[in-house]
Amino acid sequence: MRKLSDEEAKELEDALAQNGFEFDTQEEAETFFFAQRDRDLEDIAKLNVTNPELDLNFRAESLQRFEDFYFKCYVDKTLSSEILKERMEELLTQYMRQVFVSNEMAEWMVFENDFAEGQYELGILYGYGSGTMEHYAEGLDKKEDNDNRTYLFDKFMLYVPEERQNEIL
Repeated sequence: MRKLSDEEAKELEDALAQNGFEFDTQEEAETFFFAQRDRDLEDIAKLNVTNPELDLNFRAESLQRFEDFYFKCYVDKTLSSEILKERMEELLTQYMRQVFVSNEMAEWMVFENDFAEGQYELGILYGYGSGTMEHYAEGLDKKEDNDNRTYLFDKFMLYVPEERQNEIL
C-alpha cells in the first residue's frame, strides 16, 4: 500500500467533505434523520404486510429473505415491485441497521462529518464504540463475491460473537 501524495490526500478530504446533509445543529440533524428512519421503518413494515413471506422479524436470517426478495425483483425479475431499486436499497440498509439495533448490537446515531463541520449523516454505533454510516445495500446487485446472494447476512454475522449466534438467527 502506498502513501497518498498531498494532492491525492486533499482530493480525498474534499470528496469526503461532500458526505452528509448540512444542518445548523446536531439536534436539527437528529430530528430530520430519526424522522426519516421512522418513515423508512414504516415503509418496511408495509412491505412486510404485503409480502408476508418476507417475515421481517429483525432476526439475522430475515436479512437473507429480504436480500432474496431484492434479487427476485430487480435482477431475476420473477417478482415485481412498485418500489424503485435505489429506494429498495435504502430500505434494505435501514432494515439491516435496525437488525443490529434490535439485537442489541448497536444503537442509532447521527454523525457529524469529520471533514465538514455542520454536515451530518445517519448511521449506527456498535456496542464496542465503533460507528458506521455505511449504506450496506447500495449497489447490492453489483457487490463482488456475492454469488450466493447473502451479502447482508454474511456482513451482519461478522459482527455477531460466536456465543450469541444461535439467539440472533
